[in-house]
Amino acid sequence: MKDNYFDYKTNNFLLVHNYTESPINVDTHIHNCYELYYYISGDLTYHIEGQSYKLNKNDLIITNTRELHRIVFDSKEGYEREFIQFKPEFISSFQTEEYNMLSFVQKRKLGYFNKINADDVLSNGIDRLWQQISKYANEKSPECNVMIKAIFVQMLIEINKIFSKNKNALMASFEYDEKIIAILNYINKNLEKKITLDLLQAQFHISKYYLCHLFKVNTGFTVIEYIIYKRIMRAEELLLSGMPIIDISEQVGFGDYTNFYKAFKKVLGVSPKKYINCST
Repeated sequence: MKDNYFDYKTNNFLLVHNYTESPINVDTHIHNCYELYYYISGDLTYHIEGQSYKLNKNDLIITNTRELHRIVFDSKEGYEREFIQFKPEFISSFQTEEYNMLSFVQKRKLGYFNKINADDVLSNGIDRLWQQISKYANEKSPECNVMIKAIFVQMLIEINKIFSKNKNALMASFEYDEKIIAILNYINKNLEKKITLDLLQAQFHISKYYLCHLFKVNTGFTVIEYIIYKRIMRAEELLLSGMPIIDISEQVGFGDYTNFYKAFKKVLGVSPKKYINCST
């Protein structure tokens, strides 16, 4: 059962607040926009690019357009959250050469520093700013669009302050499996090559069966799932650069165009040709 408390949508901006009584796992996915995810309640682990985050109330998760993520529920406890999805165009008129409000989301290494702890969320007033945005989204008054954008800009500034102030502390407390990080880096640098479990086993001197187990525990993804998604993300970039579709399957490691076509449509929901048409 899903109860949408409300949602609000305008150009390049979406706000949703909902509750799910009996949640099911959220499959691996990416967004074509940035996302701020505000956790309220539930029992889950949030997996992003090789990192696993166990969340507490008022934690904030940030993902960009290149970060694979999924949610795994550890019990059937009711699940409540709010999220904002937005594109840079939404706040472009406020950007200056001296100050980039999106540096925290654009410049992070993939899978690093995705979580802002509840203490920082509350002490910097992000919860209060979020509530104000929700208030205007519910009112739908003549001035609501202007007020939402103005308050949202304040929120982005506060998030930047947190990352600037706590960068060293976050780095010191960051936990990850060195072997998995090495494997992730290898995959991302060799997407055009044939990557098999046997190859990874030989490259990293680890049983492929244990590798699969370790990879899934640490990332929330299977090895093959991760490789396919990353190849499709690379294919998106090549499509937008103007490379002929027929050449891209080789460039991203699929080799056979039929396999590339099927994987692309399964992940993104459209064919490569339709994706180009929708993006131009």
